[in-house]
Amino acid sequence: MELAADAYSEEDGQLLFKVLVEADADEQDQMVIDWRTPNNPRRIGIVVAKVPAAEVADLYTAPSWFDDGSSVAPAT
Repeated sequence: MELAADAYSEEDGQLLFKVLVEADADEQDQMVIDWRTPNNPRRIGIVVAKVPAAEVADLYTAPSWFDDGSSVAPAT
């Protein structure tokens, strides 16, 4: 299985994959919200997949939106 998400975290041996969505209050009432953006109440994060960490063979990540590049080794 391949999965694309905006973020992930590990909790109790599970990898939780999350996406950022924009939803109004009525739509949010139908969701389990994992996190909210502080400057826009319509933008929320929801968990879209929960996978046992032991079952994950590889995990590839892109640089964070908040990364200033200092954590990436320069190309040689």
